[in-house]
Amino acid sequence: MPFSLNLPFPICYPAVRLARRLAPAPAARMRELSDQAVYFENQYRSTERATRDYMSDLKFDGRVVLDVGGGLGGRGVYWLELGAKQVYCIDINRQELDAGRAIFAKQHPGRAGQITFLHPSEAPAGEIGDLAILFDTFEHLLDPAAVLQQCFDWLRPGGEVWIGSIGWYNHMASHCMYALRIPWCQVLFSERAIIQTIRRVTRSADYIPSVWDRLEGPDRWAGVTTLRDRPGEPLNMLSLRAIRRVLAKAPFEMVEFSVHGFQGKRSRLARLLNPAARLPVLEELLHSYYTVRLRKPAA
Repeated sequence: MPFSLNLPFPICYPAVRLARRLAPAPAARMRELSDQAVYFENQYRSTERATRDYMSDLKFDGRVVLDVGGGLGGRGVYWLELGAKQVYCIDINRQELDAGRAIFAKQHPGRAGQITFLHPSEAPAGEIGDLAILFDTFEHLLDPAAVLQQCFDWLRPGGEVWIGSIGWYNHMASHCMYALRIPWCQVLFSERAIIQTIRRVTRSADYIPSVWDRLEGPDRWAGVTTLRDRPGEPLNMLSLRAIRRVLAKAPFEMVEFSVHGFQGKRSRLARLLNPAARLPVLEELLHSYYTVRLRKPAA
């Protein structure tokens, strides 16, 4: 595992129980986690702000967008509203593709056919897209080099890739906050302690099951020994430094790699820490997000 203090289960579990009592999850967030239709709608509504903050210079008019790792596909609706000609939602999770297809058909009947939900093995052969977007996806790719090659093959010459994600030392990178509620838990506790704690918490009386708990069953963490095999959403556990190495070997031209600090308008601490997110080493712990622009060379 990358760097961690590796504190054990007897420390992790009591700390998590205390954190859960002191900071219960907001009801709206739990509704989102327990209902895929609500999650689809949240994807759609949150994309406006994310596009404004991180993608304002991307062009959508008349372009075919590949939403790689798009899951339910809710973000694709917003990109259609920005002028995208067509969106392909490409994901390996067939259950989410099926659910997204049904939700899209029900909630947006006037846009029938404008979003196509596909497993990668079902994607049309050849160069089909102008812009590939990997939104909150890169951290889940166990073979990111292979996915980048797929994007290269799917894009037309001059096509772009936009990536927005977090590195392994981000405060939420464990993707276990719904259960643990402790920022940087992957830096504090061992993988074994985190997994044991999740198993205990998800069986407690005050735990509200997520939609994935219901779909995959209460024992979905049984047999898991590493967060790389996180149920439903594996984690590659790549630091920003390791991500840069992967991107350097990709067949694209690098246009931009930006590391973003915390921009909290109401938080003085966030404003104070913002410059530190741009410093070597400290950026690993204190970044809120990173974004990447790549371009396929013109023919």
